[in-house]
Amino acid sequence: MFKRAQVWYTDFLIGLLILIVITFIFTRTILDLNSREDRFQELINDGSSIANSFMSQGYNKETWVNDPPAGRLGFVKDGRMIKGDFDAFLSLLNNNSYEKTRILLGTRNDYILYFEYNGNKISYGGRNVYGKYNDVSQVIADNTIKLTRIVYYNLDNSGRIVDMVIIIF
Repeated sequence: MFKRAQVWYTDFLIGLLILIVITFIFTRTILDLNSREDRFQELINDGSSIANSFMSQGYNKETWVNDPPAGRLGFVKDGRMIKGDFDAFLSLLNNNSYEKTRILLGTRNDYILYFEYNGNKISYGGRNVYGKYNDVSQVIADNTIKLTRIVYYNLDNSGRIVDMVIIIF
């Protein structure tokens, strides 16, 4: 009789241990889902803000090169690309001032931008991808958001409607 009670006690401890492990795994999974959802929501908010900034007219572009930069980064007015504003943005990127563009955009996340016509990237200023990297394949991130806006692209005097694709990571 004494041994039988001890066996039940051992079974009870093993069952309790299994219950604790399952509870721990469940709790970690729920917390991880919430943190991923928060990160995803942050990317969506930043992506929307970046896209809206790009789709607006920039101002004080002379102060974009200051330390710290001032003004608003943007290069679209009435759905049309503004060559002077885009050239100022491109100049920042070519002078290794990517961090200044992030400050002007008000984002903590990284981004890349490219223009696409019929599935092909459009080159301008010796590049076809603008932002942190010069190639989309260099983006390695757990979470990314891709936003597409339609603009009238006339930087190369082609005068066509293209997709402006922004990837936030």
